[in-house]
Amino acid sequence: MGDSYVIALDFGTAYSGYAFNITTSEEESDPRLKRWGADQGLDTPKTLTCILFDQNEEFLKFGYEAKTTYIKMRGEEAKKHYFFEGFKMALYDKDLNKNLKIKAANNKEMTALKVFSESLRFLNDDALKTINANTAGTKFTPANFTWVLTVPAIWDESAKKFVREAATQAGIVTEGDEKKLVIVLEPEAASVWCKKLPSDGFITQNHNSVSLDQTKGTQYIIVDCGGGTIDITVHKVLEGGALEELHKASRNNIGGQTVERKFKEFLKEIFCDGVWDEYEENYPSEVQNIMYDFISVKQVDEDFEIQCTDNLGQIIEKKKDLETYFESVQGASWDEGTIIISKEKLRSFYDESLQGITKSLKEIKENWNIGYILIVGGFAEYQMLRQHVNEHLSKELKILCPVRPQEAILKGAVEFGKNP
Repeated sequence: MGDSYVIALDFGTAYSGYAFNITTSEEESDPRLKRWGADQGLDTPKTLTCILFDQNEEFLKFGYEAKTTYIKMRGEEAKKHYFFEGFKMALYDKDLNKNLKIKAANNKEMTALKVFSESLRFLNDDALKTINANTAGTKFTPANFTWVLTVPAIWDESAKKFVREAATQAGIVTEGDEKKLVIVLEPEAASVWCKKLPSDGFITQNHNSVSLDQTKGTQYIIVDCGGGTIDITVHKVLEGGALEELHKASRNNIGGQTVERKFKEFLKEIFCDGVWDEYEENYPSEVQNIMYDFISVKQVDEDFEIQCTDNLGQIIEKKKDLETYFESVQGASWDEGTIIISKEKLRSFYDESLQGITKSLKEIKENWNIGYILIVGGFAEYQMLRQHVNEHLSKELKILCPVRPQEAILKGAVEFGKNP
């Protein structure tokens, strides 16, 4: 089988997914991505990075399904299960070894290696299942592919070694064919993909007709706006198009999930005196559905409406008259069964993240001779983020964002696997 059979896994702090290529070397085609979330009424290029094990530490589910299953569990049952979310952060600045343990939602521990390898095993199996369902007669196995795993630029060698070990345990590669596993830095993968794009492959206000400037000596910033972290890297283009990394940094707690957290805190503020806590404890699936609706709003140019469910209404009625909850809160109102959050209030949820991003970019701009800024990642799908960066930096710098920013790293990783 040809060399360009590639599967790339992007294992993110908040979201994970894969892309693949099964055309022969001579054929040119874009990498294909699996779409996720149909059962949740979603259609996304990645699924949630969360995993569920039973009480015997046996794998049950990964992604949206793990979250849905776990939040439907009642008290005692939930306590028996191991549910992990956002566990990629456990690899930052830790002494990584096979015995490192991480905590599940029930405060019990499991080895990080098992949590990671089972997550990779799921993505591996699901990728092969998706591919084999679309290839008449040809049965692919892991050995047919070059596997590409993306990792953050700030990870050290021990973290990369740990990921290789997890991939081996997951059955992605076996002893002796370790060369079939390529580890690529996330900003490099993003650059590789954006280099291929024509000028209309970018959603940008001030972009001329030329695609990505790869002239020798050009220095540019890549901002990977993820759910958990914002990773910023400075690249310099060398002879022949190779890249040199000049600077790398990562900021926690200003990614897309910060916005989600602020939204949830505001709902708690509206429905104070324990109402929201009781609702969340007894009807977690309904709360999750509200969160999914919120996440899918990519443009904040109108108010956000939440239908008040019967269950929330009943909890409220036990306490006090519903409309009184809205009297002391700014930015929210009630209209016959609908909770309305004003667009101004929605925008305020983004403030901390957006200011953190532009502050970091301005500091870097002072120290390096930057040609342009390239914005990728799921959080970059939000119009507000792109607008904010444009308003603060576009007078001095060209700002580029590919049409589907959340897919850039995955697609670039496939290209990287085809031609390392």
